[in-house]
Amino acid sequence: MAGLELFQRMSVEQVAKWLELHPFEIVRILVADGSLPSDLRLDAANVERIRAAGGLETWWEGPPAAVAGQTSAQTIIRLLLAKVLEKDYVEPRSVRADNLFRGLDAEHQRGLRRAVNALIREGVLVSSMSATGLTLGIAAARLAEVRQFATSGAGPVAHLWDQE
Repeated sequence: MAGLELFQRMSVEQVAKWLELHPFEIVRILVADGSLPSDLRLDAANVERIRAAGGLETWWEGPPAAVAGQTSAQTIIRLLLAKVLEKDYVEPRSVRADNLFRGLDAEHQRGLRRAVNALIREGVLVSSMSATGLTLGIAAARLAEVRQFATSGAGPVAHLWDQE
């Protein structure tokens, strides 16, 4: 949003669309932050507070180009795990789950969500609920395997990335 829209008070639904969240997530973050306005109308300062308090980040600027010899699913999963490692989200540290997908188109988000769910089922990623939403991190016991897969595409985690 730009110009005059930034100075007008917005509804929770408008802010949710802008931040690529469900309106409930906006309310959850504002309640956890203690800053839920009684009229549920938000301004630009509220939006920035939501972004900061909720730990909202955009990790992608569109789908990545496929690496030679890999499917697009393999490429995106390896890049995702490399980002999680780079940001050191290894348990007990975690990241807001929707950050992992923000910036991707719907098709790539669906594929990556399937892969992330497979990683959770296999115990490679751990999930937990925080006051501001679902969070994920690398299971400390699987760190070496994740690092091996993210750097070389090999190792025990390798069978999980082919989700296409």
